[in-house]
Amino acid sequence: MNTSNPWLQQWHSNGIEVTAAELMYYRSKVAAFARHRQLHPPKNQTGALLSKTRGRGMEFDEVRHYQAGDDVRAIDWRVTARTGQAHTKLFREERERPVVMLVDFSASLQFGSQLLLKSVQACHLAAALAWQASQRGDRVGALLGHAERHMEIRPQGRQQGVLRVIHGLVEMQNQALNSQHPPAVNVLEQLMQRARQVAKPGTIVNIISDWSELNEATELLIQTLQRHCTVNLLQCTDPLDHALPRELDQQDVALVARQATPDEAVQKQFFAAGDLASRALYAERAQQQQQRVLKLAQQLGTPLRVFSAADALENQWPEVMV
Repeated sequence: MNTSNPWLQQWHSNGIEVTAAELMYYRSKVAAFARHRQLHPPKNQTGALLSKTRGRGMEFDEVRHYQAGDDVRAIDWRVTARTGQAHTKLFREERERPVVMLVDFSASLQFGSQLLLKSVQACHLAAALAWQASQRGDRVGALLGHAERHMEIRPQGRQQGVLRVIHGLVEMQNQALNSQHPPAVNVLEQLMQRARQVAKPGTIVNIISDWSELNEATELLIQTLQRHCTVNLLQCTDPLDHALPRELDQQDVALVARQATPDEAVQKQFFAAGDLASRALYAERAQQQQQRVLKLAQQLGTPLRVFSAADALENQWPEVMV
């Protein structure tokens, strides 16, 4: 981990623990998100904020001349008296949607080789998405979990909802660092089981993980959830997730890749970084798992948004536009 990085120095961070100040920072970036969205509208908009259909809704839109058939209850008597002509108020129906940040704090995310741990980048990503949702007027909540504890934060509106999510992210990350991480626990699967139970129809669920624990049961849960919710897949990765670095050629380094078997046993597989065949096998298995995640995204009809923990999130803005 490079603690001399200017970005880390700015936040007095070591890239391992996370603080509320780091996550509050993204509040100041809401305007940048909005400008980017105007210049580069997303191809697949995940949920309307305000409908374009005018009617008796919650938010005032404009005043115009009264027309035959308009509801007389909507007449703006002040404007009518001032102008001498009947005017009526128009409204836009507010369609607020709950947004849930489902963040995986599994043992595999407590790793980072350059700037941040993957789990810390996941916290930054969740905070950035939460501030965006709050700015749109949506209610924000979260489902957070590591091997020893899960936390549920019910969606709440305005800034208070985001602050509760931020406090939860900080608490869970700093607890996960000290967790014993029972290897047989599939945190992502458990979080998805809970999401299926509590997510109301129309909820936007942003699933943030490294997806190393994706299995058939989790895939089925996600597909079931998507029947009544909007599901976004987001991935936090590290360069070492994909390939062993060449600079380790002369070192006898053993990296452990864990894969749960159907009976929840755990297999440990060791790769000698100095061996070309081992490096190729490591990369092949990483590619197979990534292809599984991409296939799931394709089946859901949603893009897989990938974020590297080796770079600051603000250098990856385009993918944050969910």
